[in-house]
Amino acid sequence: MEIRIKLNTVKNAMLFATVCDNYEEDIDYICGRYQIDAKSILGIMGIGLERECTVVLHSEDEYVKNKFKEDMKLWALED
Repeated sequence: MEIRIKLNTVKNAMLFATVCDNYEEDIDYICGRYQIDAKSILGIMGIGLERECTVVLHSEDEYVKNKFKEDMKLWALED
């Protein structure tokens, strides 16, 4: 499952990484040519904020995917 997001502030980035850390599944944070672990606040800050990125949840479980989609609403961009 892929969702386009934008983290505008350090506080949002910290909250995002904390939310992702609550999942057992692997979650990637992809910005341009960079792909990092979405649970890594240092990695997210290293890429920088104010950029549109993609977050990828690696799961086939429909319950987990629906919960993740709901959790990402704060940062999700309109398609």
